[in-house]
Amino acid sequence: MPRRPELDALRGILLVLMTLTHLPTRLNAYSSQPLGFISAAEGFVFLSAFLVGVTQTRPRKPGVSVWRGLWRRALKVYRYHVALLVFAFSVIGTLGLMGDRPAIRNLLAFFHQEPLTALVGSLVLLYCPPLLDILPLYVVLLVLTPLVLEGAHRLGWTRVLVLSGVVWLAAQVGLKHALYDWLEAFPGSPARFDTSGAFDLFAWQFLWTLGVWRGVEHVRTPSRPAPLPPLALAGALLLSAAFLGVRYELFGAGVVTQWAPALFDKWTLGPLRLVNFWVVAVLVSRGAPPLVARLKPRLLAMLGSASLPVFATHLVLCLLSLALLNEHEEPLDGVEEFAVLVVTFALMLLVAARHQRGGPLTRAQPLLTPGE
Repeated sequence: MPRRPELDALRGILLVLMTLTHLPTRLNAYSSQPLGFISAAEGFVFLSAFLVGVTQTRPRKPGVSVWRGLWRRALKVYRYHVALLVFAFSVIGTLGLMGDRPAIRNLLAFFHQEPLTALVGSLVLLYCPPLLDILPLYVVLLVLTPLVLEGAHRLGWTRVLVLSGVVWLAAQVGLKHALYDWLEAFPGSPARFDTSGAFDLFAWQFLWTLGVWRGVEHVRTPSRPAPLPPLALAGALLLSAAFLGVRYELFGAGVVTQWAPALFDKWTLGPLRLVNFWVVAVLVSRGAPPLVARLKPRLLAMLGSASLPVFATHLVLCLLSLALLNEHEEPLDGVEEFAVLVVTFALMLLVAARHQRGGPLTRAQPLLTPGE
């Protein structure tokens, strides 16, 4: 399957937004959820799932197992996660203690309090420090994807999507909290709800399942999508504008989130957040291909084509940058801010370029890839 430049460029944009959000600079106030109640994480999860659906639906060689391919990919992501954990616990943890940096101490507080429990919990994906909680989500979702595909083959996509939606609904009323309460009751259990990571697997699996479904349908009906009816396009634009108004509290619209914050919650993918994502995704799916064809954003596409090593690089640099924060944890500014931004994006581009040339730095397959 040929590469899709619009998808590579979109992943590059998401990586840039994610990096700007995670770096402790003044820019993170503008890069987080710039299009309403949507972050780069939603785009990454959906695109990952979409491409998994595409790659697992195309004709396969005899004897090639869907289970083996996806579990091998999950193991690759898990290895990256473990490498990041080793770096965080050794280098970043030491910097936090020796340099008296509260941002780092808070990040790894549970590890410093109960190192053995934290180590065991992190390896079994129950303890997920901040910034290191999205790769475990990918690992579990990749492992479960063969069940989703097998269920869709036997029962049809309608039943699979309904079941996934029911689990998402259960997440809205505290399924994850209840599960961790049960796990914590076992003697010696490393499970702690407050250290389990921000992303709720039971909620985010729904977005992943939707992405896999759309990827499968894309292969089955590869013709170009029909143009949106004018009324549907106007509705998508109007809803997107309304979400922007609420997000930026225009004309007093911010009272909506104060009245029902759970409807927009990121970590449990609140209902209105899902609606916001879907209408923006519809507009982007129609507008991105011609825009990319005209602009040809090669640097963004290069970043997106090497998303896993670039993502890991950005996490290492974001963790290191936390060591620069003072005791008040104020964002970096001035020369430090400029230096951190330049060094971070330069190294991300270097890793992407090495990956593109097949260099030794990044021989591993990227997380989001349209082919194997």
